Amino acid sequence: MIAKKYLYISIGMMFCMISCQFEDMNMNQGEGYIQLSSVGINKSITSRSGNEVMSVKITSVDGIVFKEADDWTELQGESFLVPAGGEYTVEAYSANKTLAEGFDAQPYYSGSEKLTVKANTSYTVEVECKLAQSLVKVSYSDNFKSHFSDYSATVTGSEGTNIVFAGDETREAYVKPGQPLNVNLTLTPNGGQPTELNKQITENALAAYRYNVNFDVNTDGNGNITVSVDVNRNEYEVTLGVPLKPDGVSTVAVAGDATKVWGKFASVSGLCTLVDPSDPIEFKYKKTNDADWLSIPAQKVEGTDYEYTAKLTSLDFGTEYEYKMVCGDKEGEVLTFTTEKYIEIPNLNFDTWSQNGKNWFANADAADSYWATGNTGVTSFLAGSNDPITTRSDESVSGYAAEMHTITGITLVGAASGNLFIGSYKTNMMNPSASVSFGRPYSGARPTSLKGYYKYYPKQISNGGTVPGDLTTDECNIYLKLWDSDGNEIGFGEFVGKEQVDIYTPFEFKITYSKTDKVPAKIAIVATSSHYGGVFNGSKVVGQVGAGSQLFVDEFSLSYE
Repeated sequence: MIAKKYLYISIGMMFCMISCQFEDMNMNQGEGYIQLSSVGINKSITSRSGNEVMSVKITSVDGIVFKEADDWTELQGESFLVPAGGEYTVEAYSANKTLAEGFDAQPYYSGSEKLTVKANTSYTVEVECKLAQSLVKVSYSDNFKSHFSDYSATVTGSEGTNIVFAGDETREAYVKPGQPLNVNLTLTPNGGQPTELNKQITENALAAYRYNVNFDVNTDGNGNITVSVDVNRNEYEVTLGVPLKPDGVSTVAVAGDATKVWGKFASVSGLCTLVDPSDPIEFKYKKTNDADWLSIPAQKVEGTDYEYTAKLTSLDFGTEYEYKMVCGDKEGEVLTFTTEKYIEIPNLNFDTWSQNGKNWFANADAADSYWATGNTGVTSFLAGSNDPITTRSDESVSGYAAEMHTITGITLVGAASGNLFIGSYKTNMMNPSASVSFGRPYSGARPTSLKGYYKYYPKQISNGGTVPGDLTTDECNIYLKLWDSDGNEIGFGEFVGKEQVDIYTPFEFKITYSKTDKVPAKIAIVATSSHYGGVFNGSKVVGQVGAGSQLFVDEFSLSYE
């Protein structure tokens, strides 16, 4: 939030109040006194902070300086006698500063109030000291950046203002108020020649206001401008539309844009102003090392006049491609992108198993090294049995499969559902729900769906669980989740089985991405015989489960199309 920045001066009171007390029988005769009490500054309008030394000056109506100090604290607490009936101006301003401009300029605060002294009367005068400069900041939308290879904005004004905001400049600059502000944008379209665009930001820059100048693009051939004002925050949002009207054909860059380039497909864009091309408008593309071009029809982007797009499919992982916009006999520049690389998820077919004592592991090293289960914890707490809850099964589509079943009567936790997941497991007796850690590092292509085979034998709810509370029969759950490098979930998909399935049956679910501009850093695939078997309250499972519910899974695979 950007708010006003005020300096409050207190004369006779705290927080910017001036109290003038006079003792005389005549309102305009005799003498009173002025006492300086405190000065405070609100710095919320600008991000720059630090100790601010404020000067104070008290001037009579005829221009004579009655009292002044470079640092107001030199006068703090003193009383000054003044003749009644006179008019005085109290000024406050930043000490040892000028009204400067630029990125490295210092903020300058000032304000004043007039008062007429009357005898036998106390006054409280509030002096509002606000930022005396304006602030300007320039930014560019991602859509803008995708169309231009180079850009720079220069803010100018009638007071000699000339501040250059390079393309990567994120700082705000101070400018003098009371002047018109204009912006000159120098930009180079992808593969094109440099051009300029001039627009006015405001006719009159206001002190203590921030002007956020945002550059975006439009394809109507005109550079529109929209302005919104938030008076509560002293902030102007100025959006300048840069017209995209190429001379003929232009290819738009998509390299490095995760929303456009995936593992097996890419969405490419281009601009074409030809009204009647002799041939259909299309894109051509090929692997960089190939000689022959492939073609795909271009589709006009809805709501635009010149922008076209196409989805290139069946691409190879981790491969550089060239592409170009083609409109009639004219061609746009040749640009490149590289698809996301393929990284194999081990043992998706569940043919690899090993055993250590009574516990089965879906890895070759008899440990929870990639795929993990709760076997080691359950066999430690199980009362009256040594059975693990996840095992290798000969009942499979091919090779081996995974079998999971739900049990109850377990010491400490009460119940456990059979589970198999990418992650790790380490028994935590004090906090059993923390025993499981889902996910392993992953930097490969983003999958779009997961499919496989399953069969399921659900049982009646038998553990007295309370979550979700309305189940009568158990259900199984299979899901996939992806996180980015900051630990935020970016993709998720799941399958829930509610019916008894006696033979291996295909299942498939799509993966929905909440953040398509992010790439994954961690992945988890989870299967469980009881959907709510992992819901705990303290050390007890409170999810509803059915003892004996049994899930078989086999031959998982990921799609990237």
